[in-house]
Amino acid sequence: MGTAIIVVAVAAAIGVGLVVYGTLRSQQPAGPEEQVRVSYRTLADVREQLRRRFESTGTPNWIAAEQQTSKLQRDLVSADFELRPYEFRIIQAGAALLLAVVGLLRFGVGAEFLILAALGYVLPSLYLRNRRGHRLRQFDAGLPRAMELIANSMKAGQSVAQSLSAVTDNAGPPVADEFALARREIELGASIESAMNNMVKRIGSNDLRLMVMVITIQRSVGGDLPAILVTLADTMRQREEMRAEILAATAQSRATALIITLLPIVAAVLLYFVVQDYFRPMLVNPLGWVMLGFAAFLLFIGNVIIRRLTAIV
Repeated sequence: MGTAIIVVAVAAAIGVGLVVYGTLRSQQPAGPEEQVRVSYRTLADVREQLRRRFESTGTPNWIAAEQQTSKLQRDLVSADFELRPYEFRIIQAGAALLLAVVGLLRFGVGAEFLILAALGYVLPSLYLRNRRGHRLRQFDAGLPRAMELIANSMKAGQSVAQSLSAVTDNAGPPVADEFALARREIELGASIESAMNNMVKRIGSNDLRLMVMVITIQRSVGGDLPAILVTLADTMRQREEMRAEILAATAQSRATALIITLLPIVAAVLLYFVVQDYFRPMLVNPLGWVMLGFAAFLLFIGNVIIRRLTAIV
């Protein structure tokens, strides 16, 4: 029995490792020679790239049925993960199985086994959320410069579609990557409004949504679009500076909320794993469960109050 469990654990670890390695390998930037080799030489190459980003074809019916613009699919695209939802769920299941087997070998069948399995299932989602948020912040930080590049190109006599090339050539990722996809979509025959709205759906940025709204209104009723874009970019920069000042002023309070929330949890976990006999009465005695529940409730209330006091609207 013990040998079988070890074999299952090793197989699960190898499977998860191979999937993660393949994912990270596909995300690595290509070298100069490889970039030349995979350049978009024909419209067929562009269509294939767009199909992989926006469509969920090429999968079995039982898999494609659950890929109809699900939230997970949007999060994967926004985080720039070239994974389909079912592939990400396989990674989640593999991580849950791996930690579950570790818990089974270490603690046997019990609460620890279930907790580790749930933790293994949640960890990939936390990583996806963190990567998506980091990429969104990078995009919002580079968007004002992209708007200025579009405005300068339009002042030089180019159209909105032509000015997207200035962004792809001079901006950094992820702004350049997303605008490059929008430009390729326009080259395939899509309208500017459709390409820009698709970019909003991929990224989920409110600043980008405002920029697209300005461009759409200008194309309908007219106006000095370059001047509007420059003004909007300055407003976004000023708002970001004000946000940074508020974050600096509330850093101590936010750190206090984090420490106060995590310290009892970390202490309880360490006590349970290091000196189980000392902490076990809290889990086997009804009074201990009441005390733990009341402590969790107070931690939650305190955390909510501090977050409300330091929230940036």
